[in-house]
Amino acid sequence: MPIHVSPLSRRQWLTQSTAGVVGLGFLEMPWASSADSAAERAIATDRIALLSDTHIPSTPDVTARGVNMTENLKRVVSQICILDPRPVGVIVNGDCAYLKGLPNDYANFAACVAPLATAGLPLHLTMGNHDNREPLYDALADQRPENPPVESKHVSVIEMRHANFFLLDSLKQVDLVTGQVGESQLSWLSAALAARADKPAVVVVHHNPQFTPPAEGKPWTGIEDTEALFACLDQHAHVKAFVFGHSHDWSVSRRGKLHMINLPPVAYVFAEDRPNGWVDARVTAAGLELNLRTLNENDPRNGLKISMPWNG
Repeated sequence: MPIHVSPLSRRQWLTQSTAGVVGLGFLEMPWASSADSAAERAIATDRIALLSDTHIPSTPDVTARGVNMTENLKRVVSQICILDPRPVGVIVNGDCAYLKGLPNDYANFAACVAPLATAGLPLHLTMGNHDNREPLYDALADQRPENPPVESKHVSVIEMRHANFFLLDSLKQVDLVTGQVGESQLSWLSAALAARADKPAVVVVHHNPQFTPPAEGKPWTGIEDTEALFACLDQHAHVKAFVFGHSHDWSVSRRGKLHMINLPPVAYVFAEDRPNGWVDARVTAAGLELNLRTLNENDPRNGLKISMPWNG
């Protein structure tokens, strides 16, 4: 079973979990505390759900680009909760909130993801440019780190059987399109990767990499310190995949040794021909197996499976 490495103490985790909230701790996930219906289903120790860009607004009736974001997330959560066997957890890769990370955005978000706790599915979050850490922590107290390993950043490690996931924080400023990792987070990441070199590493961050600087006078729309981030990743041979969102697109590609995985948005898309939805991922000894789950069930890409070998 996975271990989620975060600064929460075991005592704090147990206090929160008995209140019906899925917490984060440096311990094995206590599946026996989940609902009876969930406990009857086996756990796939190699399975994890990948979501991004939910953009949940303050009230469920708000729509954008013809999409009701609240309904989309509820649909995805309901799909994940009935998976058999169950995944070991769910990652929402940033932009949980609609635009400015308002308290009511996160109250609505918390209501949308509440069934995950009942189903015994731990929730792991990263921060996007439309998120705001303090209101998020107020609504989802189990996400608040007691002793952040990187000051003013939300980072963690999910240790799975065949690989470790390193969750980064690229939020530079709320509602500013530019992403940033920063020197202190890069130092933490390098040390965390070095300490876990026995398994393949998957790095997860909200913003897309941007290897070419913007034109003069234009803002960075991806990670402004992309060069420094990838210099760090290139130093660690066991880093095999880089997962990101932000662009509201779906694609897979290669950059040298790295599999580059651009998660689709749960919310709206920026181009009509692009899918929204989520990814059902299997993490095996040989690599990643991705299954695209589109919200439009008639989309020919729904159920598309992609194999990404660690050494291929």
